[in-house]
Amino acid sequence: MLSRVAESLYWMARNVERAEDLARLLDVTATRSFDRLEDALPRWQAIYTVAGITPPENAADRLQTVDDVVFDTTSRFSIAASVRIARQNAVGVRAELTTEVWECINGLYLFVEAQSARAVGPDGTSTFLRSVRDTAQAFGGICDATLAHDDAWEFLRIGRFLERARMTSRILRAVEDDDVAPHVWQLTLEACCASSPFARARRQSADPVEALAFLALSPVFPRSLRFCVREIDAALHMLSGAPAGTFADNAERHSGRIAASLDFAGPFDLVREGARPFAVRLAAQLDELGSAIVSTYFPAVPVG
Repeated sequence: MLSRVAESLYWMARNVERAEDLARLLDVTATRSFDRLEDALPRWQAIYTVAGITPPENAADRLQTVDDVVFDTTSRFSIAASVRIARQNAVGVRAELTTEVWECINGLYLFVEAQSARAVGPDGTSTFLRSVRDTAQAFGGICDATLAHDDAWEFLRIGRFLERARMTSRILRAVEDDDVAPHVWQLTLEACCASSPFARARRQSADPVEALAFLALSPVFPRSLRFCVREIDAALHMLSGAPAGTFADNAERHSGRIAASLDFAGPFDLVREGARPFAVRLAAQLDELGSAIVSTYFPAVPVG
């Protein structure tokens, strides 16, 4: 496979996943803000941090946050920008995609481009965000169901799970260590699509330690850090053909190291380190893993 094609598939998957995760985070925050108005402003400010967007000088409210994080065309981190970048990459590898995959991502692009903060309005924000979330989720399922599970699919898999792990770590990074209020961790679980799975696995536990452990260390929940890194590591080994437990390149060395640290960690290790320091460390390691993947598979080749 050409490096150019692999890179487009990788970034297409990452940006679709980013759009989905931000749409869910915004929708959950908006819903929860009506329940606890006194916590609304800090929550909206935290979304800027998770999204990697510079917050405004004045405290952001709901409408400004939606405008900045969803529709801002000057930032490549907004939902609209992510969808646009994903579609641009899809155009470049149209021959590698099935008709169903192309129609899904092109439909998402046309839907988002037709909207604006004014057109959506405060009453339609939730409906819009859920449409973005649902279409982005459908994209992953359509890729899995219609594409051959060859090298192209592996790069889509790497991009999807790397971005998902980064977003989970960023959401955890926004939680203060001394904040053990049940509603804070309920919001965190919902932002990671983990509320119902956690309730079934932990029998309605409200312990923040168990919530943190579930989001970080669950081997079966598809948005936990451990699950995502394991998927990335498996995909990298499928590409290189290296046996499990070894590494053939720098990307596999990074993924194996992170996976092993999560495999052998326990809830009390996370408590000892602290939720925020743990999330900061994992986010930095995931950024290093992303850089290693890019340098290994998409090296910049000088021309001339």
